[in-house]
Amino acid sequence: MKVFNLILIFLIVLTNSSAMDEGEKHLPDTLFTEVTVLRNHDDAIPVKHLHKGRFACVVVGNADVFYSRLSLYKEMPLFGISPKNPGMAFSILNVLNEYDRLVIVIESSFVDKKIEQAISRLAREIQSVVLFLDDAFRLMHWDGIGEMPTLMISGGNCRVRQDLAAQVLFGGRAATGRLPYSVGNLFQEGDGISTEKLSRFSYHIPGHDDDEAHHHLKSKIDGFISHAISEQAFPGCQILMAINGRVLIHEAYGHHTYMDRTPVHLLDLYDVASVTKIAGPLPLLMKLTANETINLDAAFSHYWSDWRNRLFRRSNKSDLTLRQLLVHQGGLVPYINFYAGTKDDGMFVRRFYRHQYEERFTLEIDDHLYLRNRYLRRVYRDIRRSPVSENAGSRYSCLSFLVYPSVIEELTGIDYEEVLYENIYKPLGISRMVYNPLQKGFYREEIPPTEMDIAFRQTLVHGRVHDEAAAVLGGVSGNAGLFANANDLGKLMQMYLNGGHYGGEVLFPEDIMAEFNRVQFPELDNRRALGFDKPHLDNNERTDNNAFPALGADASSFGHLGFTGTMVWADPEHQIVYVFLSNRIHPSRSHNAISRLRVRTALLQMLYDEVLTQ
Repeated sequence: MKVFNLILIFLIVLTNSSAMDEGEKHLPDTLFTEVTVLRNHDDAIPVKHLHKGRFACVVVGNADVFYSRLSLYKEMPLFGISPKNPGMAFSILNVLNEYDRLVIVIESSFVDKKIEQAISRLAREIQSVVLFLDDAFRLMHWDGIGEMPTLMISGGNCRVRQDLAAQVLFGGRAATGRLPYSVGNLFQEGDGISTEKLSRFSYHIPGHDDDEAHHHLKSKIDGFISHAISEQAFPGCQILMAINGRVLIHEAYGHHTYMDRTPVHLLDLYDVASVTKIAGPLPLLMKLTANETINLDAAFSHYWSDWRNRLFRRSNKSDLTLRQLLVHQGGLVPYINFYAGTKDDGMFVRRFYRHQYEERFTLEIDDHLYLRNRYLRRVYRDIRRSPVSENAGSRYSCLSFLVYPSVIEELTGIDYEEVLYENIYKPLGISRMVYNPLQKGFYREEIPPTEMDIAFRQTLVHGRVHDEAAAVLGGVSGNAGLFANANDLGKLMQMYLNGGHYGGEVLFPEDIMAEFNRVQFPELDNRRALGFDKPHLDNNERTDNNAFPALGADASSFGHLGFTGTMVWADPEHQIVYVFLSNRIHPSRSHNAISRLRVRTALLQMLYDEVLTQ
């Protein structure tokens, strides 16, 4: 897992940093119609159901650009074969038997005959899509071409064609190519199968589509981010901007820290803080609402028994509904420092901690620091006993989000992380959005650190959740804890924008998305929807300096911000998705230039300006 991650990072960096060949800047736009699907058994193209089966990519030759783009849709291991080394081909046949869905890419048609036989055998025995990065004439000389059930060609080999082929394969773009000539008795002039564009991202190709808009927007962003970094708003960041389902901007800037010169890469994972609220428990609560497992207007204590009234224990939260809680209308206190009771005069109390994993101490707080399992009871007790405000106004609180994972586990009978990954992330092709990334095989080198925590952990928080409440829950919480990159968060936001579907997968009906995105209590001057933040109720009457999230934001737009320096936003009216990730709290949360410069909202307004001028 870790080796695969590093190889993938290298390929992504190589693809994004390599200068485009001068000739490719002037390739004709007709090449966009040269990717041709010649056979499509069982409608294998575009690839659907990314959560079903074990995928692998086999490349004969070199297809770095193709594999890098493919990995943004679906990460899978890469098996490379030298065109002149037949032994290598046969040595991986047994390994590939462990997989049941293959993407086979042939970069060079001039290969050893034994390799041709091995590839043809793979295509027959395992569900495969075979791509030739070449023109159709080469097909006549390939052994077993007639037996390949799913076959596509790119019309030649260059960076742009590799990129296009990957996007067509996963439905980011439709295939419309037709053969300009006959190929022996195999294919006739005009042959080609049209494929559909799925509701997945397509990605901007430099020098071609949307190029003027891309360069205009990118030049503004480059200068703005350079200034923000120089002002120490954050050491580095990732940005994704999409319009009408096409990713126009997908960039990484700066470094992991101000001292360490590790550059930010597009695959790096950031602690997204409160963005977790709409990326973790919320989509599951939406699914549970859709199948009527939960009722938004029922007392939340019906699902979370700890808040029920008991004979000798009254609860001030027994009548609160999930609807009230999701819009922060329940009057709960904003936050509780749960860790305070585990320390005495700045020292960790042995009754609560161990320096190594033990059966009763499994909540990993840091390297060689484990919290007692039973401390969860105190967390839930403190939440239950916390006061409730009588004020009818909105009061932002993290407390109910702390218990949503446990509620979801009780209602589904499945571990919260498992149900989240299996039912939400994997169907969307999301593999770089996880809790506790260090426990999932990721390296610290691909995770920018957050704060030097002098109050609680007394160390640099790196690869573990920054939020102290989520930390005492073992890093898995509904209020914080997720780590992600911009691409995978962008997929989730595009799913929301689509009304609950993405890439052919329907997670919940459109009417559920519409209800969760509706402002629930405008009469109480509460701008929020169910889980989502929304623009000011009078946003169109404000100025650029006091609008939220931006002056151009439509009332239908929604998203969330995170304390670590993150933001996600989507706008159905303008069909935009925006993701900004940074570690602005490094090395200290006192660094607040990101707010002084209004970085997150200013970038969003730049995107609106671009959309409104098109």
